[in-house]
Amino acid sequence: MYSKKRVAAYARVSTDFMDQLHSLSAQREYFEEYINSQSDWSLVEIYYDEGITGTSTKHRDGFNRMIKDCEDGKIDTILTKEVSRFARNTVDTLNYTRKLKALKINVIFTNDGIDTNDKDGELRLTIMASLAQEESRKTSERVKWGMKRRMEKGEPIGRTRYFGYKVIENQFVVVSEEAEIVRRIYHEYYYDKKGSTMIARGLNADNISSATGKLWTGATVLEILKNEKYCGDYKQWKYVTEDYLTKHKVRNNGSYPDAPSIMIKDHHLAIVTHEVWDGVQAEIARRGKSISEGRRHSNKYWFSAKISCGKCGKPFTLTGATSVAERQSMRCRNRANFGANVTVNSAGEKIGCDNRTILVDALALCVRHVLECVQVSKAEIEEQLWSDIRLSQSERPTEDIEALRKEAESIKLKKKNAIDLLLEGLISKEDLAEQNKYYDEKLTELNERITNGTDIENINKKQIEGIKKYIETVRVTDRLDIDNVELYRDIVDRIVIQNHRLVDIYLSFVPFGYRVAYTLIKANKYQRFAVIVDSCEIIA
Repeated sequence: MYSKKRVAAYARVSTDFMDQLHSLSAQREYFEEYINSQSDWSLVEIYYDEGITGTSTKHRDGFNRMIKDCEDGKIDTILTKEVSRFARNTVDTLNYTRKLKALKINVIFTNDGIDTNDKDGELRLTIMASLAQEESRKTSERVKWGMKRRMEKGEPIGRTRYFGYKVIENQFVVVSEEAEIVRRIYHEYYYDKKGSTMIARGLNADNISSATGKLWTGATVLEILKNEKYCGDYKQWKYVTEDYLTKHKVRNNGSYPDAPSIMIKDHHLAIVTHEVWDGVQAEIARRGKSISEGRRHSNKYWFSAKISCGKCGKPFTLTGATSVAERQSMRCRNRANFGANVTVNSAGEKIGCDNRTILVDALALCVRHVLECVQVSKAEIEEQLWSDIRLSQSERPTEDIEALRKEAESIKLKKKNAIDLLLEGLISKEDLAEQNKYYDEKLTELNERITNGTDIENINKKQIEGIKKYIETVRVTDRLDIDNVELYRDIVDRIVIQNHRLVDIYLSFVPFGYRVAYTLIKANKYQRFAVIVDSCEIIA
């Protein structure tokens, strides 16, 4: 019995712009009329994809459905306009046409005049597919070039909506209600020391919607905290398409010369200050380091993620032995996991630690004693800070930058005058070359001295600004309620337990630490203890 050939067609456009969609409609109409006009053909279906790139078949639903129908024996022949519509990837083109040929299905590329049933079909197809792939590569380069020019001008590429901002005519415009939420997130993370998950819970409890209208999560909070747009800067090309064929995107680490990361400072109106932004990034890095070392940031205790072992470097954590605050104790994680005997494991790492348990209450009393020392010794601390900075800066002698610049300008003028002497015939070309060589060497030396001198000036200036901030904080310690242990959360930078009677305490507002030696004695039969500080000295 005679049966008609079952013929399907495939059409695709690479964008969803209106003119391209008209093209897709025209392709589908053409194939439908053409197939129906053949008396021995039967139309199976016109498969199509719109707004999908041809460099990969991964997300082309219409194409993949057509291949599945071929495997199910529903199609005998496929028509498509040209090789570039079928795929711009040479490997994909050949793989699929060979796979279809094995199923006794031929592909006809109408505009290119290629039928895979022909003897030279695969050769011609390979050539046309390679040309299509090369055109795709060139198109990718043209697009990247255009994007780079727009990025350098500060024009937003891609998203036009960020929580706290909307983009209108290439300008970032602050959305005031959302900006207040952004400031709240930064304040709670930086000043209140809350974690991202705790902040998210608070926002959800207050019925505040996220940018997507969904519930807040720790990840969405961190995304806002890490986004430089909120301090007014604009970084573009954070992600780059690693391969124009696969369209696989990766974080831009600076190793893609044709897609450099572009940062524009003070690009638009900031929601938070640069100072707060920088502080938040430093805090994110600090908490990340704590987690990598086996600590976990928490807002529950003033000492969370701040205490480490002076013997092995591992964090000290709560033992969980009691819930009574006065009797809470901490021990080295290394000892808790591996015991007091120090040994070496199969990887060559030291495990175990003989550092002993320490009472949280004893630590708090040591911190209180250090704060008392700061209050009493404010004048001495201030003088010590200035003395240290003077000594440090005296070891970096500065130069008169303005005098060096004047000397450089003088040499440039001499170099210019030398050319005039040559034109007047007063010196030879050889003399001019020799003089220019001397002038260039002198200018190189002066420019290096100017650069080094400027760097030293900037370093000195930052150091002085830092010392002024330290002194300002030290001067107001009289107003601190040093009996409030919750205050220690912000004041204490870190604590190192040298042993159960010797601790190093580093405060956040002075560039040195205090080594406290103390004695712990039992005060009464109810197991209450008293701490007697034996010594407290400044350490680097």
